[in-house]
Amino acid sequence: MKKKISLFLVAVFLVVSPAVYAQQTFEEQLGRIIVTATRIGQHDYKITGNVTVIDRDQIEASNAQSVPDVLKEALGVSISDNSTTKTSKLDIRGFGETAVSSVLFLVNDRKTNSIDMSGSDLVQIPIESVERIEIIRGAGSVLYGDNAVGGVVNIITKKGEGAASGQVGVSYGSYDKRATNLEVSGEKKNISYYVSSKYTDERGYRQNSDMLAKDFNGRFGYKFSDKISLDVETGWHEDDYGQPGSLTEAQLISLGRRGSPNEDDTAATRDRFINFSFDVNPWPEDMDFGKLIVDVSYRNRDAYTDNVAWSSTTKNQIDTKGVNAKYTFDRTIFDKEVNFVTGIDYYDNEHEILREAGSTTELVISKEEFGIYGFLEYELIDDVFINGGTRFHKAEYNFNQRNGTADDSQDPDKWVSMAGIKYEYAKGSNIYANVQETFRFLATDEWFNTISGVLNSDLKQQEGMQYEIGLKHNFNDKVELNVTPYVIDIENEIYYNPTGGNFGWGANENYDKTRRIGVEVGSRFNILKFFDFDFFNDLEFFTNYTYQNPQFQKGDYDGEDIPLVPRHQAGFGIIAKFLESYNVSLLGRYVGTRFVGSDTANALTPLKPHFIVDGKLAYTKKNMEIYAEVNNIFDEEYSTYVSSWSTTKYYYPAPEMNFNFGVNLKF
Repeated sequence: MKKKISLFLVAVFLVVSPAVYAQQTFEEQLGRIIVTATRIGQHDYKITGNVTVIDRDQIEASNAQSVPDVLKEALGVSISDNSTTKTSKLDIRGFGETAVSSVLFLVNDRKTNSIDMSGSDLVQIPIESVERIEIIRGAGSVLYGDNAVGGVVNIITKKGEGAASGQVGVSYGSYDKRATNLEVSGEKKNISYYVSSKYTDERGYRQNSDMLAKDFNGRFGYKFSDKISLDVETGWHEDDYGQPGSLTEAQLISLGRRGSPNEDDTAATRDRFINFSFDVNPWPEDMDFGKLIVDVSYRNRDAYTDNVAWSSTTKNQIDTKGVNAKYTFDRTIFDKEVNFVTGIDYYDNEHEILREAGSTTELVISKEEFGIYGFLEYELIDDVFINGGTRFHKAEYNFNQRNGTADDSQDPDKWVSMAGIKYEYAKGSNIYANVQETFRFLATDEWFNTISGVLNSDLKQQEGMQYEIGLKHNFNDKVELNVTPYVIDIENEIYYNPTGGNFGWGANENYDKTRRIGVEVGSRFNILKFFDFDFFNDLEFFTNYTYQNPQFQKGDYDGEDIPLVPRHQAGFGIIAKFLESYNVSLLGRYVGTRFVGSDTANALTPLKPHFIVDGKLAYTKKNMEIYAEVNNIFDEEYSTYVSSWSTTKYYYPAPEMNFNFGVNLKF
């Protein structure tokens, strides 16, 4: 019955959309544009969900030297790493150790999650090339498919506009960190271009945490006519970095926080991609039935690790080919707003694992996936909207091991649907409720235990349900407030069993059931709307708070907390511009106590909370900017990630107070 209902919804969407006749466009309103929340460009205050847009001004006001630096300040977002930015992992809504597979990362709508458990490389896109970042909290399985369980992050890069211009920047910071970047962009007639290059060299906070990175990114556009345009993106990333490893409590004393027990362990990445995007509006001038967007992409990623302590050298080669097509319609019909999108997502991945000998193929894992979806939002009565959508998604895994036991295939499929209602009771304000089914297919190396060489074909696919209500209120453009309570129930969630389980050490199993209950609260104040300070040109203050209660239900760990997820998180920020040329920001974040990784029984002492404050002062005059940054002003000693084995904790210390200085010149 459920499948029949889903098929009926898709059929209705496909029949209704071409028959709709557009009478007028939506009136242009104040606000930022969201691309990803419904896969239709919409104003953020009209979106049914908890969405944050971090624009270019906010990025420049922060201390961010990378994308993870920006994201860690956002509401409900947790960032952890193994003492290097390169290993950064992002969590939304409390998924802990499986967060890398539960949050979907996009770059200009192009999926960047790897098919294995390594997740997405958050340093692949230099922060200088980012125009804005859109964070969608909560389930997005209907619109985006696999991985979109805890949230979706879409990074929008810069593109060429206006007359030819450019920027060159240099910076120097603690731990001998040096970086240079160059940008050139512009637009002439029907051609636009944006090209950037960045070079980073740093020694790192800890021994053997140095990194050398090189990046090149380009985005080129050509407008064939008012109805057809082409956007081409290409990028090349290369890095070499050390792996300092974890420290036990005894090693923290003997080696110090900046020491490393594995001074010879190294890793490297080579990542290349190209994407062609066609935007077509095929209708006559006096008619507009929506538009068609088709993306064709290719990505090649090579990752190398040399673990001297384990006498292990591994090379992972992943090739990904993708085709994404969507039809969108967002118009006003008989004075009622109609937003509709339908499309397909197709990816063909091949993952080849090479071991010590280098010439011998240990394992080839392929994953081919296909999804079809539809989503409709309709203004039922004035300012009251209903929405619904459905997706069918299937995948085919093939495992082929030379001289091994893994030679099998799996072909999971899943139907998911969603429904919701929204009431826009004032300009920029709405209250909403929705329910959505979720799913996540297994990462390739979750199926296969690379230590024992055993294929665990009995693992089940993860599925669940999210319930969410929310309030967004705009107080006369002076204060913005949002409150979002939610509940997420998941069955068969994948986890790493620290006791070994049925498939040996290094294997994954299914939880019986998990439940996440939480509340997200965010606010932003325009202080100059309340007080008249001639000294300031701009003065804003924001706060956020997140409560999370993720727990196991049933099974051996019934009632225990999911590791690495803090119950309480909070943040604040003050951003000011004064005397025309000066900009100052003060940003703080609090992360509460949480259990260490793999401590599913909650048997070990939890980690203590930490509170970090960063500050930045910048001076801008004509085409020059000079800035100074201080990170971790109060010199807090903490670790964003701590793992465990038996009763032993393994720490990855984060940097203490550090500095960064830089100059940007525009031409």
